[in-house]
Amino acid sequence: MQVLVLRFDYKLSTQLEHTIKDLLIASSRIKETPLPPHISLFNFEHINPLVLNERVKLWIEKQKQLDISLSSLGFFKQQGTFFAAPVVTKELELFHRELFSLISNLHTNVISPYLPGKWVPHATLINNVPLTVWGPLFQRAGLSFETLVGKAVAIECWTVANGSAQTEWTHFLQ
Repeated sequence: MQVLVLRFDYKLSTQLEHTIKDLLIASSRIKETPLPPHISLFNFEHINPLVLNERVKLWIEKQKQLDISLSSLGFFKQQGTFFAAPVVTKELELFHRELFSLISNLHTNVISPYLPGKWVPHATLINNVPLTVWGPLFQRAGLSFETLVGKAVAIECWTVANGSAQTEWTHFLQ
């Protein structure tokens, strides 16, 4: 599976890594290695990363860094996923829609939750949390959570397999 993601500046990434580590410890999963902090833009069952890179690289060169304010916690019941949710700004939504318009005619199999109008931008904190831990873990996360601000500074293409990601390419935003 390939994923297009927004990556954060160093400070915001480090703050999220500390939160993630705390939640992994609290859920007795300290040995897990999570993916780097990010916001997923699009997931594909399979797409050639080089073709995707060619399609977006000229557009990306003109894109500015995006202000990110992770201001609330959320939860996806289906995957037992806790996440930090950004304020959805016009700039973030426009970035996502323009990117989709560039790649939509590649006849790819974009996974539907990432399509414009269905996309729920989020930075995953922890996945696959067992039902018995939901309440205590959400309470812990809620008590310690404070709004985190920073910038989205890059877009990356990852190939994800067996819970780990290989970076195919990175473009930094201006």
